[in-house]
Formats: sequence, structure tokens, C-alpha cells
Amino acid sequence: MSKTRKDRSDIQVGNLEKKHKLEPGTIRNTDHTDARSDKELGTLQREYGEQAMEGMFDSEENHSET
Repeated sequence: MSKTRKDRSDIQVGNLEKKHKLEPGTIRNTDHTDARSDKELGTLQREYGEQAMEGMFDSEENHSET
């Protein structure tokens, strides 16, 4: 089993959703509005903190497996 790599902070939200095979609009701001697809992941982390990003992928991956 290989070690999972972290996503780079300069990846754009739209490309991140494609990379993880998520629906467009899955990644949202903390006020539940759709994050712009050209916004970078590092910008989201600086604005809202890494705690806001933690559960975002876990819930989507669990739904796709069931």
C-alpha cells in the first residue's frame, strides 16, 4: 500500500474536484456557497483554516464507496 500524497496548495478548486472525481461545486466556502473553480486551495486554507477543509473529502469518498 502506497502513502497518500497531499495536494499542492497551488492547485485550483476545479482541478482538485476533477482529480478526486468529485462533482463540480462539491468544495464550498464556510458559508456554504460554491467556491470559485479558479480559486486556489492554499487561498481557501488561509481564509478559512485547515479545519474547514478536513472533512470535505472523507464524506464524499465514503458516499461513493457505498
